Amino acid sequence: MKKIIFNSILAAAIVSGTALLSCNGGQSSSDGGDTKATMLSGNTDNLEIQTQESSPASNGSVSVQSAPESSAQPNVQAGMDGDVYRYGSHTYQVKGDFKTDKITTSDFNEVTFSNIPSDYTEFEKVYKEYLGKHINGTAAMMVMAMEMYGRDKSVGERCIRLINTPNNVSSVMNILKDRYGNYTSDGYSQRYIAAALIDGAVRTNSYAPTEPYTIKCQGSPNGIKQMTMPKYGTVYYMYVIGGGWDTHQRQCEIVMFEDDEATGLYKMNNCPSFYTQCQQIKGEWKGLK
Repeated sequence: MKKIIFNSILAAAIVSGTALLSCNGGQSSSDGGDTKATMLSGNTDNLEIQTQESSPASNGSVSVQSAPESSAQPNVQAGMDGDVYRYGSHTYQVKGDFKTDKITTSDFNEVTFSNIPSDYTEFEKVYKEYLGKHINGTAAMMVMAMEMYGRDKSVGERCIRLINTPNNVSSVMNILKDRYGNYTSDGYSQRYIAAALIDGAVRTNSYAPTEPYTIKCQGSPNGIKQMTMPKYGTVYYMYVIGGGWDTHQRQCEIVMFEDDEATGLYKMNNCPSFYTQCQQIKGEWKGLK
């Protein structure tokens, strides 16, 4: 076997004189004569051509070997304040995150998004490919799941089950079934409760959040703890800052079970302050995008 290193222009000229190459790595046959198998490897600045005599039965095909594609998710693009995940026209962005070895009350970060996911398919992809791999991103998705439950109980329940531990699913569903009920006279039914967790939404502006929507997060003094029941894992304590309550710090617990370390996905383990009755609305709630 002979190996000769050419620059990209010279290599292309030599190959074109002996065979027709397909840009996508396809094959073509020569018209006759000596049959040779030719492989191109490397980049255009350092192209290596290997020529090897083949058996008479060879069809003289040419194989082009391309560089491996990047393993990065195609929907994630670099942004000024962190990667931006795009799903159609919707964008999601994590701006900072909590450290996995220490969390303090001086830790602040946020998650911004243009829209609530349109359906379960979008919600699942955003969770598995991007936000679910962040502690604060998982907390933000809980807010989205609550809002989706208000829009469609069946879809919302699937979203809640996807990102919550089994024990927390029961707690969340028991309250939300009533929170999104029809009890309007005493204020217990609060269709806008998820919006109350988004930055800029307060009672006096009818829970109209600032756009793009932002979930502001802060570390909790409870920090990080190891858990052994119901199985081994690490619990991260944090706050979502919501303007719909006198106490803006709405604590939650995000967990990474050892079983989930391979996927890198966090789950919501406890968040009763997310759906505790918020302040009565003033005016008419306009909904979320």
